Amino acid sequence: MPRGRSPGSNGSSVALVAEGCWGATIERASSISAAGTRMVAGRELTWTDVYGLRPVAMVSENLARELWGSARAAIGKRVRSTEIGPWREVVGVVEDFNFTSLKQTVEPLVISPNPDRNVVLVRLKPGNLSKNIELVKNAYARVAPLYPCDYTFLDQKFDELYRNDLRQQNILSIFSGLAILIACLGLFGLTSFTVAKRTKEIGVRKVLGSSVQNIIVLLSKELLKPVLLATLIAIPVAYGVMHNWLQDFAYKINISWSIFVLAGVMAIFIAFVTVSFQAIKAAIANPVRTLRSE
Repeated sequence: MPRGRSPGSNGSSVALVAEGCWGATIERASSISAAGTRMVAGRELTWTDVYGLRPVAMVSENLARELWGSARAAIGKRVRSTEIGPWREVVGVVEDFNFTSLKQTVEPLVISPNPDRNVVLVRLKPGNLSKNIELVKNAYARVAPLYPCDYTFLDQKFDELYRNDLRQQNILSIFSGLAILIACLGLFGLTSFTVAKRTKEIGVRKVLGSSVQNIIVLLSKELLKPVLLATLIAIPVAYGVMHNWLQDFAYKINISWSIFVLAGVMAIFIAFVTVSFQAIKAAIANPVRTLRSE
């Protein structure tokens, strides 16, 4: 969003902020309150401002701080939203809010009246949604019967902003589940092969006094070594991929190593459960019958 400064006729600083987002204009006086945003200084726009001869506007708190040092100092200053737009007197300062994706920082914003009245922001109470929508449609029909009433929900707007990220999350979750399932099947097959190959050794160890726990530890330790090695290799790779992905967001979390430690512990636990099934089966087998068959 390009912006700049130029002096007003009274020598005061003014802002040049390009609009161009669905949240950059206001169609009714209560839009700020309906959106759950609070005023920091000054007042909201009124119907008199919409039809009045004096052009006025509200600005965001970060824009007021950048140009005039504080929100209160911005009241009474002049601002315009485009290079060819009219100069407007600042009558209110609204707290900063992100009207785009969280991949972008909160940009300075100029909110000006829109006399076209083609958009209305309505806040509905929780409950009977269909009844509330019908009431809004009836009220709209009384005011503008010649124009259709088309409505969308604000949460749908936000869903559109993050639709690709949510789709990517679902795809990664599905393929991660399939990868874990395939890895468990492969590990189960490797365990079965190892137990079959060492059946005689296991029988001899039991005859010589090895306990069930010792045999389980013996088989599990050998089969879990590749899992541990793969986990150690995967952790720094996953950290790098997640770190690069988070760079697309202006507001992001700090990646904690505890996440990767927990993931590693879970991977080893899943592998241990997979290996233990065949290891326990081999450990509790009758050694006499095992050695006779060998």
